[in-house]
Amino acid sequence: MSLRSLRYFLFSFLLLLSPLALAFVNVESVRKIEGQGFIGRSALQTSGQLGNTEKFTSQMNTIGAWRLEENEWLYSLNYKYGTSAKVKDTNLGIAHLRHTWGYQNFLSYEVFIQSEFNEFKELNSRYFLGSNLRFKLWAEEYSSLFFGVGAFYEIEDFYLEDRDKKHWRANLYLSHLYRFNKIVSSFITVYYQPLFSNTGNHRVRFLTGIDSKLSDKLSLGVSFNVNHDAGVPRGVKETDIDYLVGFSLTY
Repeated sequence: MSLRSLRYFLFSFLLLLSPLALAFVNVESVRKIEGQGFIGRSALQTSGQLGNTEKFTSQMNTIGAWRLEENEWLYSLNYKYGTSAKVKDTNLGIAHLRHTWGYQNFLSYEVFIQSEFNEFKELNSRYFLGSNLRFKLWAEEYSSLFFGVGAFYEIEDFYLEDRDKKHWRANLYLSHLYRFNKIVSSFITVYYQPLFSNTGNHRVRFLTGIDSKLSDKLSLGVSFNVNHDAGVPRGVKETDIDYLVGFSLTY
């Protein structure tokens, strides 16, 4: 086997082992990647156990951007499926699309659309369409801070509920990116999304992570995500926590 073939084999093996996935769409994770044209990151993971414990998990995540002068398109797709003792216990997916005008300016404008489902949160479907103002509070060589404020209209369909829920939510976020050097970088992003009609029904998302480049294309990432949703049906836990370690491919 040639050295080049060995490198591709090792890369494919690491990619298949990767547990990197997103419980919530974090568009900032790709915005910290520099460059014009098309850029993106993808990861695919399948794992399982047999014997005294029977467990199977498969998940896919891809997130990317298309940049042309002052405009930027962002997309994210995530799907996760799992079983335990041959009984399905995980089935969720998210698709997100966002367009930003003047993404390099102090003030930029965003519109976005998202679709998601989560069987084990009794969420049959959730669709929303919204827009944001995005402020660049500062942007230095190794550190940047962004603030977003806007709103979106959503339609939720929960299992065992007769009628869809339709309402407006505010959408506020704060995102800090820090680059320790050319290899290691980190991010912290916080979302706050209350109903306009009832702020007690709100969502809070906290996402943080560290990314270390192993090569121009391959990175090792560690992330910690907390998702709190006060609007889920009774009997469903309001808070989910994910801590993930894995490899990702940048292209």
